[in-house]
Amino acid sequence: MINSFLYLSLMFFYVNILGYIFHFVVSRKLGPEGYGEFMVLYSFMLILGYFSNVFPTVVIKGVLENDTEKYSILRFFRLIAVLIGFVISLIILAFSGFIKNFLHVSDVYSILTVSLISLIIFLEKVEKGFLQAVNKFGLYSFYNAGELTLRLFFAVILINLGFGINGAISSTFFSLSISLILLLWTNKNIFGNIKKIPIKGVLKSLLLTTPTGLFVYADDLFIKRVFEPVLAGYFASASIVGKAYIWFILTIFSVVFVKITENKKDYRKYIYYFLGFVIFSFLSAEIVIYFVGEKFFILLFGSKFAKAFSILPIYLVTIIPLLINVILYFMNVSLEKTFLGMYIHLIAYYLGFVLIKFQNIEDYLIYIFTLNLLFMFINLYVFLKQFPNIHTQKTQR
Repeated sequence: MINSFLYLSLMFFYVNILGYIFHFVVSRKLGPEGYGEFMVLYSFMLILGYFSNVFPTVVIKGVLENDTEKYSILRFFRLIAVLIGFVISLIILAFSGFIKNFLHVSDVYSILTVSLISLIIFLEKVEKGFLQAVNKFGLYSFYNAGELTLRLFFAVILINLGFGINGAISSTFFSLSISLILLLWTNKNIFGNIKKIPIKGVLKSLLLTTPTGLFVYADDLFIKRVFEPVLAGYFASASIVGKAYIWFILTIFSVVFVKITENKKDYRKYIYYFLGFVIFSFLSAEIVIYFVGEKFFILLFGSKFAKAFSILPIYLVTIIPLLINVILYFMNVSLEKTFLGMYIHLIAYYLGFVLIKFQNIEDYLIYIFTLNLLFMFINLYVFLKQFPNIHTQKTQR
């Protein structure tokens, strides 16, 4: 177990650091205008990718509950993953022209590349989930790290060869493809019996877990609809740094989540402690940004992004309500509560980006802040009101 924790910890730090190096390299190579469009396509790809995140969970659950038939379970989920990936890929292909115009991207080929990524990403997640289920965390960590390393390698090569934005997006396709081939070679057992698992459980997990991820990258998805190309790039560079803060908080929260699960009677104490930590970390981040942030920002992105730095401290303020909402949704997902409210929030959030005519970045940030602040108050009220009832009901049983 200690080795597994070590592998996962090293993989987590390596993947996150390399992920941001990837963004810094791409932004420097493409400049503000190209990076803004890249982030629209990248966010679109990640949002699709969040749908695939359900597969590791259901594969692990299926294998652990049917250990003697684990390869039959693996083959079943492979078929489901291929089917879902194929359907989503066809939908993207069929509506590629509409998506291009809707997101205001210049090249339809990048949309087609995203469709190819969706074709394989579901199957790749199944293979990785199986490695976790059979406790091969060393290989799991190696493949995750190797995939991100290959992505950076292909991005540098393809962009330098003149493929620009599509080269940056295609780097994900090539790295995923190589990773998938190696995973299939590792897990083997392509042919054989198939044991069916009720699809209802898969769909329920998909509906419960996906929305929390869809909130994080929503603001980048629509920037080309709102801003001129250079401003879109400025916003994208500030937002990707802000998202590092989001993922840091969510990583820390995973520890608190375990504490709350173990001791539901004292859940309020842990919530208050964590909200205090969020406030403390936010103030600390703002202080660091004030004193050394600008030089560091320009060092990472290059002088072409110097004007984007002024967006960053405001952006951090803007995303605090969103961050708290996502934390509450992660908690409520485990309790299978406020399911409808999460989707109402998600639909309202996306509709605002589509329907509101934003005049400038300030309007865009005000919208993000106010809408999420409204739902934050609603979610805090609902969560604090119904959590004791959940505990009482379980105790009475």
